[in-house]
Amino acid sequence: MTSSPPRVLVVLGGQDFFAEREIAAAAAAWRGLGAEITEVSAGSASVLADLMNAASPDLFGGAPTVILRDFQLLDETAGARVCDMIESSGTGWIVAHAGGRGSTKVRTRLTSLGTVVKAEPLRGRAVADFVVTEFRRHRKTADQATVALLVDAVGADPRGLASAVAQLCSDVTSDHIGRDEAALYYSGHVEIKGYEIADAVAARDVATAIERLRFALHEGGTRAGLMTVTALTVTFQRLAAAKTARGGSAGAADVANALKIPEWMARSAVNQARRWSSGEIARAIDRLAELSVLMKGGYDAASALSDPQKAYLLERSVLEITADVSISGAAASME
Repeated sequence: MTSSPPRVLVVLGGQDFFAEREIAAAAAAWRGLGAEITEVSAGSASVLADLMNAASPDLFGGAPTVILRDFQLLDETAGARVCDMIESSGTGWIVAHAGGRGSTKVRTRLTSLGTVVKAEPLRGRAVADFVVTEFRRHRKTADQATVALLVDAVGADPRGLASAVAQLCSDVTSDHIGRDEAALYYSGHVEIKGYEIADAVAARDVATAIERLRFALHEGGTRAGLMTVTALTVTFQRLAAAKTARGGSAGAADVANALKIPEWMARSAVNQARRWSSGEIARAIDRLAELSVLMKGGYDAASALSDPQKAYLLERSVLEITADVSISGAAASME
């Protein structure tokens, strides 16, 4: 049975990852109850009219749920009118307020209208506690040394930490993850760099992708190259799933369910997929499959490459995939 979400949820704070996670969880709960979700940005010139339309029951009397982002952008008059609307309607509301600006009076009133959850940066002990909680979300446990290794590799960024834990839990089959197992992936920051490279490729940022790749290869050598190919393969598999998903927040939910990944990660894939055609994604996946074989030793002794050749091949492949040019086979790149 789906638990009933609060009618009004206020997500207060500017930490994007935590805000998106709270919004996604609340939206999923409403969706599980059959509600239609409509998103409105407070930065829109027609925000009040948009909210009135979004909050109106449909022709069959169904009560919608409204996600209002960037409430802090509203001036005091508009903010007060939105609070009136929230208070008087029977609609479900998920309101994101990043803080830092806007009317204090209106913010105080907004937070009095429903349940408030904080979306604030991690500091101090909260960083390690968050990593432990992420392992629990995946039904895994980890010792303090594992947690310390991840924090040292990733830092205090919750999105990076959540992604690192999710990938580690996906690849390690045991229920408990020790430091030695984690070190196979994160010692020297190799895997983290792989996913930073993949993010730049997905964004079609050639310069950043090449810069990060060269740094990773300098730092981790051939093993960094293998981890980069793995990260790119996972990323393009997600893009392929996202390309066929429905539009809007429902599409991210579909991708999350299909790939067994957090919805915030699926939302990122849906956004990135807009930069790619289906053909480009398919060509990249084919290229990466061939590249993986060559990076691991080739099809036979005759096709085995030296480490410098592997580094050259990987850099050229990243360049060509990102720009979608001259993708005619990885082996041909070495001729």
